[in-house]
Amino acid sequence: MIPFLDIKKCNQPYRDELIGAFTEVLDSNSYILGPKVEKFESEFAKYIGVKEVIGTGNCLDALNLIIRGYKELGVFKDGDEIIVPANTYIASILGVSANNLKPVLVEPDIKTYNLDVKKIEEKISAKTKAILTVHLYGKICFSEEMKRLADKHSLKIIEDCAQSAG
Repeated sequence: MIPFLDIKKCNQPYRDELIGAFTEVLDSNSYILGPKVEKFESEFAKYIGVKEVIGTGNCLDALNLIIRGYKELGVFKDGDEIIVPANTYIASILGVSANNLKPVLVEPDIKTYNLDVKKIEEKISAKTKAILTVHLYGKICFSEEMKRLADKHSLKIIEDCAQSAG
């Protein structure tokens, strides 16, 4: 087998720090909405340059909150389409389909394995309401070209950065 991404090797330099942080939270008995979550939200908001961050248990929860929020605001309606990378983790597709929306798969750029902006436009229809970018393998997917395309078609951009947050 040809190795693609050795996550264990990537995490090895941080192993002791990660185990220490996990143990601290475990021993605190404060797993939900505790001081560590508040600290994370505050520090991550500063890191990515936004005012607000909501920490969730996983990215599927985050995607559900985002998509449901847009549905509540009337931006998305049942049956609308969201562009999703074909090689994404299943949670990206579940976040779309669980909210009665249709995921439209687009093949990745063979060099980055991220969503290929050049292939998005041919998949856009009258029902397309958003592009769900998934930043994979530590590579940023969002680009000015993607923003221009989204603006041209009045599409929202939802960013899944579960695998590439820093």
